[in-house]
Amino acid sequence: MNFLVGGFSLYLAFFMAWIMQDERNSAVATGFIAGFILDLSPTLEAPFGLWTLVLAGMSYILATNVRAALDSELSPVVMTMVTVLGSSVALILFLLFGAILGQDVGSGAYVTQVIFGNAMWSLLLSPLYVPITVALYRATLTARNR
Repeated sequence: MNFLVGGFSLYLAFFMAWIMQDERNSAVATGFIAGFILDLSPTLEAPFGLWTLVLAGMSYILATNVRAALDSELSPVVMTMVTVLGSSVALILFLLFGAILGQDVGSGAYVTQVIFGNAMWSLLLSPLYVPITVALYRATLTARNR
């Protein structure tokens, strides 16, 4: 979505909030599937598999390192901060890997504006999507996993 300062990716923010609740094994599979779905976007002008690489890697890092360092019960503030930082790092990695693979990169000011805008809107809209993500994740759990 195009907002005032920069774009906002609800899909990316929802994915980061979902991964923070997931177990390590299923988080990487979820990251792979989410990246594959983003790669199938008809408007994407990036090499195929780039989002799959970035989101699978981010899900592994979030599920193993970040999740292990945080509390077992994630507060909404922690979920918000991890979602904002995770989506910003994912955009930076997408930009970096895309540049390595020969994709055209915009000017530094434009890239900074888009990443800052995404982080700002992710932070401002987190009271809306974080509780919905938590509720949807808990609804998908089986009785054994609860």
